[in-house]
Amino acid sequence: MLLFCLGVSGIAGYWLNRAIDAGFPMDEKTGLILINIVFLDFGILLITWNFLKEHAMSWKDAFGFTSENLVNIVVLGALTALGGFFMAAMVGALVTAGFEALNIEVSAQEVVNTFQNAEFFTQKILLGAMAVILAPFVEELMFRGVLFTALKQYLPRWVAVWGSAAFFGLVHANMVSFIPLTLLAVLLTRLYERTGNLWAPIFAHAIFNSINLGLMLWLPEMIETQTP
Repeated sequence: MLLFCLGVSGIAGYWLNRAIDAGFPMDEKTGLILINIVFLDFGILLITWNFLKEHAMSWKDAFGFTSENLVNIVVLGALTALGGFFMAAMVGALVTAGFEALNIEVSAQEVVNTFQNAEFFTQKILLGAMAVILAPFVEELMFRGVLFTALKQYLPRWVAVWGSAAFFGLVHANMVSFIPLTLLAVLLTRLYERTGNLWAPIFAHAIFNSINLGLMLWLPEMIETQTP
């Protein structure tokens, strides 16, 4: 599912670049952001909706979406987000120091660079919406709701937890953020298991990204790579 949406997004990006080269009036980075929203995020949502429809399942049955125990979800989500942020910051700093000691060049995630160097306010709005609203929902749906749940049906639990977490880290395509995001994903998986409600890791993910987004706006030198 994810690979299919990535493929479609890549094809759309290729044709967008050709259109821009031919004179299409759009900034390339803004266009790529819109492509990711339409073909990747909404593509995953559409495929998931179609799968549930074919199997006569509700979103509540499949992912535990419910408004029950909201206080518990908010508290546990906030604690997980804060703990995950400090863990990611410390581990990320250690990984960065290790790479620098080995004279390996490190760089921020592309989305971080795009946000910090955005020429237009609309780019920041789009990226902010993706980071705080779309990314938490779509990524938790994909990695915790679908991938982890599928893996644990056929593999030992620890393999499902760490396998889905490692894939979560890999898709963000950054050497420094791989370990911090993998560990964050383990925390989010544990939160999902504890609550049985996907809203909990979605909420935690949104808070985590909001913290990083705020620091990118007000203390950009403190944020390098850990925004998922």
